[in-house]
Amino acid sequence: MNNGFASASRAVGREVIKIERELVHFFYPVVAGITVLVAVVVCDKLESPQLAIPFAIGATLTPLASTREPSPRRTFTYLWALVWITLSVLLGSLLSRDAFAFAIIGIVVSGLYGCACGLVGRISANARVIGVLSLVFFAIYLGSPETRLGALESTAMVAFGGFLQIGVLTLLSLRREPLSTWAISAVAPSALQRLRDGLSWNDRYVRHALRLGAAMATATALALFLAHTFSWPHQYWLPMTIAWILLPDAHATTTKTASRILGTLIGVGFIALMVGVVLGAEPSLRQSAVIASFGAFLMLAFIFANYTVTTTGITIFAMTIFTLVDDPLNSTLPYRLALTVMAGAIALTFAQFWRDESVPTQV
Repeated sequence: MNNGFASASRAVGREVIKIERELVHFFYPVVAGITVLVAVVVCDKLESPQLAIPFAIGATLTPLASTREPSPRRTFTYLWALVWITLSVLLGSLLSRDAFAFAIIGIVVSGLYGCACGLVGRISANARVIGVLSLVFFAIYLGSPETRLGALESTAMVAFGGFLQIGVLTLLSLRREPLSTWAISAVAPSALQRLRDGLSWNDRYVRHALRLGAAMATATALALFLAHTFSWPHQYWLPMTIAWILLPDAHATTTKTASRILGTLIGVGFIALMVGVVLGAEPSLRQSAVIASFGAFLMLAFIFANYTVTTTGITIFAMTIFTLVDDPLNSTLPYRLALTVMAGAIALTFAQFWRDESVPTQV
């Protein structure tokens, strides 16, 4: 038994650190990073740095929906993802209130939305990713720090950032994929038909949907408890991490959890080094913009090559972007790491329920 555990641990360790070099991309991630940097500088010039936060989040995370499809299918996938991301931001923002009634509603909706986002994985690989992104955005805006923006303003800026990034990436893709090579092929059967075909309680995505919904409700409730009882900051970090790492099978969840914890640790260490040694103080707005842009680049460049590096980028980006509204950086480092470990424990626990031992599904 000990040998089996050691062997499994080594296998997970190899997957966590393995980098698929042929899947590392640089061109689009560089563009995305520059877009974030320019957006922050422009918003600063307009004396509205809070606008840069939803813009940068939309511009950075929307391209995760699809990068390996040919045009115009890739652009359509981006746009469809942005529709659901926008709706998720609006729903999360509307429920983000301090009142007890809204807290209870938020927990229930987190569970139901988690179920829905898990179930759409039956449709296609792209649908799985869009479901994850939608749930991530919902979790962020349900429990994000106060940015002085209303629900409609936040939603509009996320949509604007995502749409502008899609436009930029599509225009740049014309250099490699001119309009003369574009071809639209019909997808059959329809998404609804694929969702319904063979649907049963034993379907792996039905099981995953129920596990994900229960885990999201649990994580949201725990995050609210920690925030209101012990004043823990960034309550969104816990359910957001669940949305990223809980997958349809236990092995993939274990690997993703290990990558997430290691990547977060590296990201937190990088921020601590930047603040404590390189800068010697909390970063200025321009410095935060540069660091966040670097995080966005890492996240997108390694999204298919290594999730640990991607998580490092996510951590760097997410931690620095909220400093634009004077959110403290150095003092929140331990909370981010602790919440990541808690999320990992919750994900690994729920992954054991109603297990599916079939081929792992990576998202």
